[in-house]
Amino acid sequence: MSITESEKTLEEKYLEKVLDIIQENISELGQELYDKEEKIKEFKELIWDSRHDMDPTEMRTMIGASDLEVTLAESRSRYFQKLYRIQEKPYFGAITFQDDESEEKVYIGITHVDEDLKHLVYDWRAPICSMFYDYGVGDASYQSPDGVVTGKITNKRQFKIEHKKLIHIFDNNLNIDDEVLQEVLSKEANDKMKNIVNTIQQEQNEVIRNVENKTLIVQGIAGSGKTSVALHRIAFLLYKIKNLNSNNILIFSPNKVFSEYISNVLPELGEDNTLQTTFDSFLESNIPEFRHVEPFSKFIERYYKETEKNIELVKYKQRDRIINDLNQYIKSLEKKAKFLSDIKV
Repeated sequence: MSITESEKTLEEKYLEKVLDIIQENISELGQELYDKEEKIKEFKELIWDSRHDMDPTEMRTMIGASDLEVTLAESRSRYFQKLYRIQEKPYFGAITFQDDESEEKVYIGITHVDEDLKHLVYDWRAPICSMFYDYGVGDASYQSPDGVVTGKITNKRQFKIEHKKLIHIFDNNLNIDDEVLQEVLSKEANDKMKNIVNTIQQEQNEVIRNVENKTLIVQGIAGSGKTSVALHRIAFLLYKIKNLNSNNILIFSPNKVFSEYISNVLPELGEDNTLQTTFDSFLESNIPEFRHVEPFSKFIERYYKETEKNIELVKYKQRDRIINDLNQYIKSLEKKAKFLSDIKV
């Protein structure tokens, strides 16, 4: 849906304002982080020089204060890095939401941008932004910390911004604009997976924002976007759950090439990459005997090269029947297992 020249002018002015605020924040944060680094360094030197004059309680208090300063500095540093990433492309969409009390235009980007406690841009993971993915123009609602907020979306807009310039504006009454989606899909493939934050579909959004189910299984054919949704879900959970960080999350990848392929997504979304390993490597690190088990690739190689003498055994290992037999075997072990000597604690 086309927009008027006056609307375009207003959007260009808003973009200019947001870009100015981002540059101001980057400059202020840069100086703040430099000052904090000097302060933390001096504080640690003070603790070291005064270690003989303090009792254990005072020492713990001083170390705790130092650790707190470091934690705050790390948090500000992460936000600084996020602002640096979005300084040329601060947001990608907006909705105008009207409830019983007021009407607000919500601009949506990779991370939030504020001015005097007012949100100029919301983080795409914020509760109110879920409506951008779940609804078209009309009745809408979202789950806020204080409960469900209901109202109406009176306008839904998407932006194409490149190098600080507003290239195109799309108004769409339904979901993600086909033209935007087609452009993303038609981009030349490269050796890295990209984020899909501006084209997330309603069904994908339900998976990404699901916090009710502790265990979630997502099924789909090859190329249906399972991995991309999983990575965006990780980014959402890192935003949603306090004290959760990237080091608390482990991704099992099929191989190292795949790990490298997906390594761009979380940093693009402003988060650190998680721990990654293959299931074989994980088993080898926890079960020493596993390293002596024949790799699956060699097992299959023997089958197709017809170098295996007991071909019927190989066929049996590839049938569903072996799963039932293994389950029965494990149950029999549980029944027959017993300690051969006394237990010592």
